[in-house]
Amino acid sequence: PLQPLHFLLADDPGAGKTIMSGLYIRELMLRGDLERCLIVAPGSLVEQWQEELDLKFNLHFDVLSRDMVESARTGNPFQERNLLIARLDQLSRSPELQAKLAVSDWDLVIFDEAHKLSAHLYGEEVKRTLRFELAEQVRDHTRNLLLLTATPHNGSNDDFLLFLSILDPDRFTGRLRGGKKLPDVNDLMRRYVKESLLTFDGKRLFRERKATTVNYDLSPEEE
Repeated sequence: PLQPLHFLLADDPGAGKTIMSGLYIRELMLRGDLERCLIVAPGSLVEQWQEELDLKFNLHFDVLSRDMVESARTGNPFQERNLLIARLDQLSRSPELQAKLAVSDWDLVIFDEAHKLSAHLYGEEVKRTLRFELAEQVRDHTRNLLLLTATPHNGSNDDFLLFLSILDPDRFTGRLRGGKKLPDVNDLMRRYVKESLLTFDGKRLFRERKATTVNYDLSPEEE
């Protein structure tokens, strides 16, 4: 029901965050609400994203490359390509690419492994990483924003609120003080753990993990 959608999908690994993203992209396209989509992922995952979206959803994304940047007719590949996948550090470490990105607008931007977009509170000072600053910049140039990570909380409520400020700075910025009660985030975050995932038949999707400790004696050779 969120329009536009700024959302954190924090399901466990293997729960299908990529599939959920593909379904969402397809749904927006069918509604006529999406023409331009940018996916930002760690470098090791961009080809996987491209392949899965192509095979499972018939969505043909290009992967941003140095050759693409150099051969862009307008000099700006972000304006020329409607469906694009980019490497997180390629963007966060390049002021030149960020300047090109800053003049392009998107219907949807997805950040995979979004916990890498980190910022930390030291006393009264907020230390933002280059990745975090990239996310803040991109947020202002997209209608819908989707963050994907299986590990949204690193143990620090202050860091978690900073992370959520990527989705809604008005709501979460300025509340970053230790000791305060964590606000309810159920309206913009969903997390399913593997133990809760069921098939359409109501059976567990993942088998129950049972761990036992087995005692044994070392042989003389092993000792």
